[in-house]
Amino acid sequence: MSTMTTSPSSIKRVRFTPDVKDADDVSSFSSNTPSVLPKTPRHAAVPMGTYGYPPSPPLSDSSSLASDAECFLHQLLLCRQGGLNVIFDVRIKPSKAYIPSQDGTALPLTQYFHVPATQPLQRRIQLISRYFDWRIVVENPKGVTLGDILYRIRDSLNKIASKDEYNAVPEDAQADILKAYQRNCSATSNGAKLRELQEGLKRVDWLGKRTLFAGIQKDEAYISRRIRSHSERAETYVVEFSPSSR
Repeated sequence: MSTMTTSPSSIKRVRFTPDVKDADDVSSFSSNTPSVLPKTPRHAAVPMGTYGYPPSPPLSDSSSLASDAECFLHQLLLCRQGGLNVIFDVRIKPSKAYIPSQDGTALPLTQYFHVPATQPLQRRIQLISRYFDWRIVVENPKGVTLGDILYRIRDSLNKIASKDEYNAVPEDAQADILKAYQRNCSATSNGAKLRELQEGLKRVDWLGKRTLFAGIQKDEAYISRRIRSHSERAETYVVEFSPSSR
C-alpha cells in the first residue's frame, strides 16, 4: 500500500453521505489483499445458443426458478482469464456497455439485458467483493437478469460513501481511495467529465483503477469467510474487477 500523502485538512473537505446503512450494506468485514482469480469449473457456461449465448427461457415461468438446484451463470457474466467478456466501466451507465469482438466491432450489450443471469432462474443474487466490505443485493421476482446485475452494481458503486465506510479502512488504503477519487473526478467519457470533485467520495473509489467489470464467480472459500449463513451462501457470488486505462 502507498504512504498517506493527503493532508487531514483535505479529507475534511470531502463530502460523505449520512451514516445510514442501506439494505445492501454490510461493513463489519475487513477484506484482505485481493488474490489471484481462482478457477471455478463447477459454474461453467450454460449450453450455448445463437452467437455463443444461451437462449432465454420465459421470465414468467416460475417453475424454473432456482431453489437448491445447481445454478449456471450466463456466459457473459463469467470471469475469463486473459480478457473480458463485456466492456463495462462501472462509473458509466450500463447502456454504454458492449461485447468486444476479434474484428474490432462492438455489439451493444443492451440487447442482452433481458436475458436471465442464471439457469435455473434466481429471484435474488448477492454480490460481494475483495475490494469493499458491503454487499450488493440484486432482486427480481421473475428472475434476475443481466441488466438487473449491471445496473445494481453501477447504482451501488456510484453512491456517495459514508464516513463509517471510509474510517473503517486503514490509513494507507485511505490514501489509495483519495487518489482514485482525484483520478475519477478528472476522467472523461466522450469529452465529458465523469463527475465533479464536489460530489465527494463515492464507493467506486474503493476500486482504485479497477473500474472495469470482470465478471462474477463462485469462490466457495472466500464466500464462506464472508458469509456466515449457509442459506445465503447459495445465492452469493464474488464480483471481480479489472484495471481501466481511463
